[in-house]
Amino acid sequence: MSTLVVRLVSLILFAALCAVGTFWVTVIMGRNQTAPAAAPLSPPPSTQAAAELFGGSPAVIARQEFKVIGILSLGPGKGSAAIIASTDGPTHTVAAGQHLDGDTRLSEVRQRSVILERGGVKSEIFLPVANQANGYLR
Repeated sequence: MSTLVVRLVSLILFAALCAVGTFWVTVIMGRNQTAPAAAPLSPPPSTQAAAELFGGSPAVIARQEFKVIGILSLGPGKGSAAIIASTDGPTHTVAAGQHLDGDTRLSEVRQRSVILERGGVKSEIFLPVANQANGYLR
């Protein structure tokens, strides 16, 4: 064989080697390295379901059954009380820690709200917003 044919075959084989190498480099490097799609988020669990699981009743019931009429400060060291009206009964003045009915207790009295506890579930009931004050007591 002549040296010209050997050089021509070598050139063709080298071109084929470069083509195959370029193909595999583009295949390997050109892959999409994206993360798999995330699973859709599930909704957070209901707090009412959790309260009922441990023997409590939903906090919404206490908010619907009671309305805060007023909050009283009994003086330094004497605590505080709230005037609370129930939908099916009269208005009561209840001190912190006392029971409103069989299973509802006034847990805490705050400046603009009260905390009622029923079956281990606490719910906060706010004073209604007054448009204009009728008087001021000190």
